[in-house]
Amino acid sequence: MEDKLSVEILTEGERNLKFLVEGRPEGLGYLKKYEGSKLGLVLIQEWWGLNQSLTITADKVAAQGFNVLVPDVYRGAVAKNREEAGHYFKDLDWSGAIQDMKGAANYLKNQLGCTKVGILGFCLGGALTFAALSATDGIFSAGAPFYGIPDQTKYPIQKIKVPVQGHFGELDQIKGMSDPETAKKLEVEAKKAGVDFNAIVWKGAEHAFMNQNSSHYNPEVAQKALLEVTNFFKNILQ
Repeated sequence: MEDKLSVEILTEGERNLKFLVEGRPEGLGYLKKYEGSKLGLVLIQEWWGLNQSLTITADKVAAQGFNVLVPDVYRGAVAKNREEAGHYFKDLDWSGAIQDMKGAANYLKNQLGCTKVGILGFCLGGALTFAALSATDGIFSAGAPFYGIPDQTKYPIQKIKVPVQGHFGELDQIKGMSDPETAKKLEVEAKKAGVDFNAIVWKGAEHAFMNQNSSHYNPEVAQKALLEVTNFFKNILQ
């Protein structure tokens, strides 16, 4: 297990990468490769869209030894403010977004030779990570949702068949979606069903503690969480 993060300086990844999506037009995404690696991760955006902040996060994850593909589940839209983000979130076609995530995983497998692919996401992306793991089988080998839980009547955790490591902030107050009480209750339900889900609650952290552009960014926790989650994926995907 690694005990520190790589500090390698990365060049920017490939924007507007096209990949095939079953039953939908081609998907677009941001790809950051790690030379010589066969470890693949699909990374899912916050409710803002695939913006510059998210590509920076993707680069940080890739630097730890992963090929990271961020599918644009908003299909080109990027929110300029919270009102726009709310509209995009509300209008999102979740079934279509899951198809995009599957397409991204298949690209990593078929084009980059990744034998196993994990998935992680933040806020909306955290909820979509849970949803994709619940709605698919054999696509992803592990998942790591950050501060986001979907409607359990639509995407029940009981259907998930792979290890899941969730990350939540102790001070997150978004009730029912990402607060620590909801996360821990979900962990109990998962264990009853035999699902391997571990909900990590980070002390002193709020919602969006991984987002360097957010007022809630917590650099100390973000560093620890990044090390925790990349070790989690390395143990499973290698």
